[in-house]
Amino acid sequence: MLRPRTSPLAAVVSLTAGLTLALTACDGSGGGSDTVATDTPSGTATASTGTGTGTGSPGVDGGRTMAPSGGSTGGGTGAGTGTGAGADGTRCRTSQLAFAVAPGSGAQSKGEQGAITVTLTNRGVKSCVMKGYPGVDLVGGPTRWSLPRQTSESPSTVTVRPGATTTFTVFYLPFDKGDGQEFRPKSIVVTPPNETHPHTLPWTYSSVLLQDGATHPGTYVGPVGSK
Repeated sequence: MLRPRTSPLAAVVSLTAGLTLALTACDGSGGGSDTVATDTPSGTATASTGTGTGTGSPGVDGGRTMAPSGGSTGGGTGAGTGTGAGADGTRCRTSQLAFAVAPGSGAQSKGEQGAITVTLTNRGVKSCVMKGYPGVDLVGGPTRWSLPRQTSESPSTVTVRPGATTTFTVFYLPFDKGDGQEFRPKSIVVTPPNETHPHTLPWTYSSVLLQDGATHPGTYVGPVGSK
């Protein structure tokens, strides 16, 4: 149990207790507009191909600058949630995507909430479609933390053309001595929306404050297509 140290955030992340055990995709609803992914991150990212093995106002937590947060629907889950089929029924599958972490990710200064931008690049010969939230688990030792979703930003339908890239963001709250329980992730397990096959990326950042039972966690994931 964590002691109630977290100050109120201006934008609230509300969690439903319990993890979803079935890898079942559901509609990542919302009134987001349709977009076409043509962007690529600045700098150079080391891509990792798929193999199949969630706008509030910034707040302050205990003197830390917090990135925009928002409410969430349901608990964390290892399955990506959303509607992934386009008009031709072609959704983006894990096996056709290259996964990477964009340069410049992570907390920029001590005491600040970190933001990790994950890029998803279509390696196929046809466009594919995604909408909703990726499943994101932080894994370290015996601990596997399925992250809640930022839902203040409505998911949009994202069409990813061949060679194009879309992104999503993982926000995390670094651990400071005296905060509570320290968690040292070793990897990020990502499952695209409407998929059940995950892909693993290495975690190369600082320890995280473990808030898997908290009402207002500072660690969560945004929808695909968010900046």
